Amino acid sequence: MQGSLEESRRPTLYGRRHAVSSGHYLASAAGFAVLEAGGNAVDAGVAAGLALGVICADEVNIAGVAPILIREPSGAAVSIAGLGHWPASVPPDLFMRRFGGELPEGIHQTVVPAAPDAWITALRDHGTLTFGDVAAAAIRIARDGFAVYGYMAEEIAAHATSYARWEQNAAIFLPGGRPPAVGERFVQADLAATLGLMVDAERAAGGTRERGLAAARAAFYEGEIAHAIAAYHAEHGGFLTLADLAGYRSRYEPVVSTRWRDFDVLTCGPWCQGPVLAQALVALERSGARPAAFDDADWVHLVLEVLKGAFADREFRYGDPAFVDVGLEQLLSARHADARLALIDPARASPGLPGPVGYEVDLALHLPAPGPLGGSRPRDTSYVCVIDAEGR
Repeated sequence: MQGSLEESRRPTLYGRRHAVSSGHYLASAAGFAVLEAGGNAVDAGVAAGLALGVICADEVNIAGVAPILIREPSGAAVSIAGLGHWPASVPPDLFMRRFGGELPEGIHQTVVPAAPDAWITALRDHGTLTFGDVAAAAIRIARDGFAVYGYMAEEIAAHATSYARWEQNAAIFLPGGRPPAVGERFVQADLAATLGLMVDAERAAGGTRERGLAAARAAFYEGEIAHAIAAYHAEHGGFLTLADLAGYRSRYEPVVSTRWRDFDVLTCGPWCQGPVLAQALVALERSGARPAAFDDADWVHLVLEVLKGAFADREFRYGDPAFVDVGLEQLLSARHADARLALIDPARASPGLPGPVGYEVDLALHLPAPGPLGGSRPRDTSYVCVIDAEGR
């Protein structure tokens, strides 16, 4: 950033009741409207999250993943592991045997869709509104369309060849046979209809809010939507079945809490990459360093090298705690942070991720460390954060 905040003409936003931050202003608007209408932070978070699945459809998928972290006004915190597992019929050696240890593009990297169940679980246990209430903005934006923005246009154009490989994707992301241009209207009518089926099922269920949410979930995981997903996999050599969909439930997982200066930093557990942040903060605090300015070169170098060490631990150690002994207490310890810091050369950046420290791994079971950093920005994801007047 050059110049002062005043020169940027972008004022700091303040509020006394509630706030929303997300990867696109329309998603933030969806969450903010829910808050203004009396919903709580969880209601608004689900609304904004669903909207991101429409607006950032090249990075966020309505039927993808949704790790959720909720802090209640009491201070109690929970996390919902909205990450799908592999279909039950995937052969354990599939990726090594057929794809040389790589994840191939296409249907074979499909896990059980987790996001709809995670959103509905959060609504059921911590929200106040119906699925129809929070899905309204996403349905409207998908049905009526929105203006393609610069980053979206660049990403779709960069991956146009991949989209063209599947006619269903090409019909959505390459309308008229070409990537959409900035400012053009981007419509996802089928996605609007899919969400609409869930809302219709909720309304038809009648009775309590919880009963309606269960019906919306069943429409996706057991009803017409599930049958369409399973039929597509059966036709195209995929592994996802009706049994996989019907049996899926998002788990509640322990929250990782780390003390950093005057703050309790909460992250999701090692079933995702959440503890990377906690590890990095522990190491930076152990270093005793403080930046002279926000662009202090020595500080930036230290932060990047610390993050490389934390991400190396992610690659070697993180996994589903139900199957993997992660050793998170060790990874968050001062001793481990000191060992990682000892490997950092203050005058030279490491070309990739460092090796394991303080534990043994079979390197043959892991992909090689990345080469020199650089090149084009890889695809990522998007994010939403909400706070309401009660501190939720």
